[in-house]
Amino acid sequence: MFRIPIPSTIRRWWAYSRSILGGYHEYAIFILLPGLYFRFSCPIFTHNSATLSLYLATVFCFLPIKTAAALWSLVAGGGDSRNHYGKSRYSTGLLATPLKRTSPWRAAIWIVIGIFVVWTYVYGTASPFPEASELVRNPVLLEHRSSNASYFIAASFWNNEPVLDHWTREMTSLIQVLGPQNVYLSLTENDSEDNTASMLLHYARELTKLQVPHSLNITRELRGYPSNMPWENIPHRMAYMANLRNGALQPLYENTTPFRTLVLMNDVVFHHTDVLKLIIASNGKTMACSVDMDGATLYDQWVLRDSCGRTTTGFWPFFMDSEDRAVVRRGGVLNVGTCWNGIVVLDADPFLNATLRQGSWTGDPLRFPQPPDCIISECALLPLTLINRTSDPIVVMDSSVVVAYTVRWWKYYAVWLRMPVVRLWMRVFEESWWRVWWIFFGEGLRWKGLDDGKEMGECVVEGWPECGSKTAWKKGGVRLKKKITE
Repeated sequence: MFRIPIPSTIRRWWAYSRSILGGYHEYAIFILLPGLYFRFSCPIFTHNSATLSLYLATVFCFLPIKTAAALWSLVAGGGDSRNHYGKSRYSTGLLATPLKRTSPWRAAIWIVIGIFVVWTYVYGTASPFPEASELVRNPVLLEHRSSNASYFIAASFWNNEPVLDHWTREMTSLIQVLGPQNVYLSLTENDSEDNTASMLLHYARELTKLQVPHSLNITRELRGYPSNMPWENIPHRMAYMANLRNGALQPLYENTTPFRTLVLMNDVVFHHTDVLKLIIASNGKTMACSVDMDGATLYDQWVLRDSCGRTTTGFWPFFMDSEDRAVVRRGGVLNVGTCWNGIVVLDADPFLNATLRQGSWTGDPLRFPQPPDCIISECALLPLTLINRTSDPIVVMDSSVVVAYTVRWWKYYAVWLRMPVVRLWMRVFEESWWRVWWIFFGEGLRWKGLDDGKEMGECVVEGWPECGSKTAWKKGGVRLKKKITE
């Protein structure tokens, strides 16, 4: 039988490695099977799922078991005799990792592995969310508290029964941090086909007990589908969504409270500290937004643009500019052109009646504009309107604030991928892999427009600052025109 000659040194090192890490059957039992569990039972189902699942299986199953076996071998005296491949004559398999009479380098490896296992379970699985008590000591929130700042929070719902328990729990936590007397919560629901309306009615009763000012507007048959192409009619959908969002803002226009901050929310799964972080990020800015994930990709690609108007990709770290990608990898705050992406925090002044304003905004209270002749998201129209009527507008995205539209994907992106032990994997494997991926495929992953860029009625935004320059937005310089060629 033909055999490939292998130097004796390599064979010896391979034998030593197997004596430390175990035999093939142990790989199958303690890496492959748990890896399959993580892959299919837990919310890990993206481009990086295979390597991440095997990494988690190794970290949470294989290494702890092997470390425990090594300690047992030491305590039970299973290492008093060894052959030249490093295996004990009296123990094989799991317990073939004797520590007595072993070489210093092998003992050092087990010490490092043991420290890593302890770190994994003590610190590596720590919550990625900061404590609210830490955030409220930020100078921005301290100033808000000293001035009794008030917050208007608006959210719209449709068929959101699976996420409402989580949403209401986190919203209650947020209200407790900001102060029930400082928050007005406006909730709207329309045409849901599940128990969304009844759950919101129950939550409204809870808000009453907590003495939180609020309103709940439940409507039916609001959509008014056109007879032809009922929901595929994009301009109709944009007008419908603008009306829904304006409905959630209606109590703001009728209120006599000079609100300081406006929080606009999609029906997303979030953590209450996310909103606190966005309030901090929005200080002195036109608006600040989160990152919304759905499935394996970014959800609101249609709206998100970088600081000079370039489209993004659906895959982390989203942006074409290398500096922007570096900020996303760090979980930092970066300047963008427009965004929405789940949660938006703005200065409430432009939305207030003129008698309540404390800033320089003039004219009627700002609302979601009705769509123009070309096709554009209502979530892009509002920031573009703000930019066009504001001197030196600054729109930012806090890439550490990650929300999603299902609990499953929120746990994956906002919790799993941001645990310290997984961040280690991200730095070692994921970021290196994506650098190679971007070299070959980055440009091809960019958002090309509706219908993959074939929709001729889509709006083209003109007036973006020039890329790579310090050119600022020109007040009134944003123009929309209809796309007429590919």
